[in-house]
Amino acid sequence: MAEGLEGIQVLELGGDVAAPLAGKLLADLGATVVKLEPPEGEPGRRRGPFVPGAGGPEASAPYAFLNAGKRSVTIEPGSPSGRATLRALAARAHLLLHNLAPGEMARWGLDPDALCQEFPALVVLSLTPFGLTGPYRDYAAADLNLIHAGGWGWLCPGPGTDPALPPIKPFGQHAWIQAAVHGAIAALGMVHGALRTGVGGHIDLSAQEAVLGIIGRNFMNWSYAGQSDSRLSARAYAPNGFFRCRDAHIYIVCIEEDQWQRLVELMGSPAWAAEARFKDKVIRAQNEAELNAHLSAWAAGWDAADLFKTCQERRICASQVFSSGQLPAQEHLRAREFIREQELPGLGAVPVPGPPYRLQRAWWKQRGAAPRLGEANAAAPRLFAPPARPVAAGTPPGLPLEGIKVLDLGWVWAGPHATLMLAHLGADVVKVESSGRRLDLLRRSGSWAEDLPSGPNRYGAFNQLAQGKRSITVDLSAAAGLDLVRRMAGQGDVVVSNFGTGVMERFGLGADDLRRINPELIVAAISGYGQTGPYRNYMGYGQAAVPLSGISALTGYRPGLPAEVHIAYGDPCAGAYTAFAILAALVARQRNGGGQSIDVSLWETLAASGFEGWMHDVLGLPPLAPMGNRDPYWAPHDCFRCAGEDQWVSIAVTEDAHWSGLCAAIGRPELARAERFADAASRKAHEEEANGIVGAWCRTLEKWEVTRRLQALGVPAFPSLSHPELTADPHLAARGFFSSLPHPEVGRREHPGAPWRCARGGGRARGRAPLLGEHTDDVLRSWLGMDDAEIERLRDGGILK
Repeated sequence: MAEGLEGIQVLELGGDVAAPLAGKLLADLGATVVKLEPPEGEPGRRRGPFVPGAGGPEASAPYAFLNAGKRSVTIEPGSPSGRATLRALAARAHLLLHNLAPGEMARWGLDPDALCQEFPALVVLSLTPFGLTGPYRDYAAADLNLIHAGGWGWLCPGPGTDPALPPIKPFGQHAWIQAAVHGAIAALGMVHGALRTGVGGHIDLSAQEAVLGIIGRNFMNWSYAGQSDSRLSARAYAPNGFFRCRDAHIYIVCIEEDQWQRLVELMGSPAWAAEARFKDKVIRAQNEAELNAHLSAWAAGWDAADLFKTCQERRICASQVFSSGQLPAQEHLRAREFIREQELPGLGAVPVPGPPYRLQRAWWKQRGAAPRLGEANAAAPRLFAPPARPVAAGTPPGLPLEGIKVLDLGWVWAGPHATLMLAHLGADVVKVESSGRRLDLLRRSGSWAEDLPSGPNRYGAFNQLAQGKRSITVDLSAAAGLDLVRRMAGQGDVVVSNFGTGVMERFGLGADDLRRINPELIVAAISGYGQTGPYRNYMGYGQAAVPLSGISALTGYRPGLPAEVHIAYGDPCAGAYTAFAILAALVARQRNGGGQSIDVSLWETLAASGFEGWMHDVLGLPPLAPMGNRDPYWAPHDCFRCAGEDQWVSIAVTEDAHWSGLCAAIGRPELARAERFADAASRKAHEEEANGIVGAWCRTLEKWEVTRRLQALGVPAFPSLSHPELTADPHLAARGFFSSLPHPEVGRREHPGAPWRCARGGGRARGRAPLLGEHTDDVLRSWLGMDDAEIERLRDGGILK
């Protein structure tokens, strides 16, 4: 019997990061993925770092990582034979995914809507910078531009940044990574629907919207309280930052007061910690410079590894700052079998990131090396088998996950982000809450509607992450309440939680407990370090996972000083990978039966996303260092100050043609012919000069004027946008990205929607966030068939609160 996604057939076009990563996620679970490439190979083959001494189209280490286990077929794009090969493979595929720009789509003869009409069961996923509709549909963009276009750059690196320094991007390709993962979520959702109904469809995913979606919790400060966060904002609480130990940096954050008290005790209860200016986390933030001076002096007497473990043993949230090169040796990652090995041409086996989730039914496997260019040309017609197609229903199908029941036992961000994606795809997501002991932290913290008193239904972050869900209140401190949740799990399809390791087991709601009740159930548990391994009981927040992953070590302005990425990136990243794993399990169950247990670690999802720095380090190349908005290979590649106060535009030259266009735009065409700027390596060697020339031009112009002039010449450029600017952005408005559904307590507020558009996958939220306990009676009737008398007995017994 097939396991996982074996038998699912995927055709991949494009290159670099987005399409290859989406394809990798599917190939790692058993899908057959065929890459269609031009004769010179896809662009990712020309992106470093390269295996030392290797040459040709197989030398790129990121390419090798992203394309393991696939097949390669080369065609001449747009030629009659090339189009015939594309159509022949599309006719047998379940999914065609690509990240071709609109102009490239035309060159390849790729018309997603026409393909879906010709092959009704086919799902087509388009991963583009700004989507295929709207004013910016033809804009060129690198990851740098998308991070700033989606509002993340405006926040980064974190509170208290020098205003003279630009907003920056986190190191890596995170806009494209999130586009890939969220695109794979939508694609598997649509495949799940197509396997049932015989009707697929086109998914139009915008990378800009994927970025804005993962900062949605921060965006709500603007939508609800009129607070525009930025890298210049004041810090909300302290301690929260990096401290230098004897040998390395450590990150320490105390969100709850008891954590601070334990830290004070660990420091020997110094007299300064009892001063009024350090009495609570808000006042500590107002006196952060003095606080950090004390903490730095104390941390300097420790080795980072010892302080990390000592803090965690005392339930103080701390993280050691690791470089990517240190990760393969970490005992916890090795114990969880996250570290895998992959053969690289001419180098042999090297350690690489493994699965971003652990599956009890072990479908994730390494299925061979990355394909040589065109290695499957002769076999092209036989790479896909004719798939079994269901007979299309007589009536149009609904959303892909209609009928799927999801029990949301998560809170704050990671679990709720996963279930939000499932709700966007049509699942009935029921959030289990309590008006007393288990009120979600987001129902009582953060920004609330500024013109109203605070209340559990009025907080922006909760109302963002709970869109399209239903709410039931249950007292989980009572045996009858726990029994009620078990009964619901017995009738459900998916259960998601994100508490500390062991919490759900103590309630009798662990994966094994629930799957004994319902063997077909899919149970996902998210935690900082995972459910197994020597660090399984360590505390982990989304922001504290970033330093562990290698991302912090390469983010920032100066060598040797790690920086924050502002958002608690581990949470939405883990939530997205969890949603993908759930959908893979739903597709597998639909085809072959059986449930699944999914164990997701914030650390591992971020480490897997940091593959670019990882591959650089395992190749033994000179260490990278924080470089702001710059790139290891491309130049100019930066954020430049424009006319006005704190106005910036991102510009990324990733091809020779971009440099020629940039030189023409600034009125210096002779620079395009200058030997010192002749190619990418030369431009990188003379980056300071190039940046000076471009920066002087940008300072005289408004940022949108720079953007329009460069985009007209095909040069990737885009302003760094704030939250108010995103709300007013005409492109996002044209695509209907924001939802503003009426809410009985806060009225209409702007909420980011799903980053995709499709007839069956929606895009806007399916409904507003629920009021606390609003659907208790309805859920008990629809899920468990209870009558009014039984519901009333539970309410009288205090169970429904």
